[in-house]
Amino acid sequence: MSKFVLDEFNNVNGIITFYKLIDNEYCYWNEFCKSIQKEGVWVEQLDALISQMNRVANLESMPEKKYHPYSTKVKGVIGFEFRTKDLRAYGIKDKKGNIIICAGKKNSQDDDETQFRSIVKRYSNS
Repeated sequence: MSKFVLDEFNNVNGIITFYKLIDNEYCYWNEFCKSIQKEGVWVEQLDALISQMNRVANLESMPEKKYHPYSTKVKGVIGFEFRTKDLRAYGIKDKKGNIIICAGKKNSQDDDETQFRSIVKRYSNS
């Protein structure tokens, strides 16, 4: 059984608190960031995702193309997606704040969506 912990984002500040989901001591967001920084190709787009999160945290409007509702396929759980040209970040809204579940690249979107929904289902059942 998964043990979930929420870790508050240090670099996202605003009215809405953002958290990273830790699943059995593994943080999908942190690992995604490490891989992007190691590759060095999409670092600016990673920064753009964080900037978008800051805008949402401060209740600023965002174009639907960059931030929009996203189906979790779990009753009562509202999801969202942040996106840049090549990167995606998936999360859910919770009474504590917004929780970033995982992220990925556009070319792995189908697998990332499946992973996101699987994690959300396990999290909501915990």
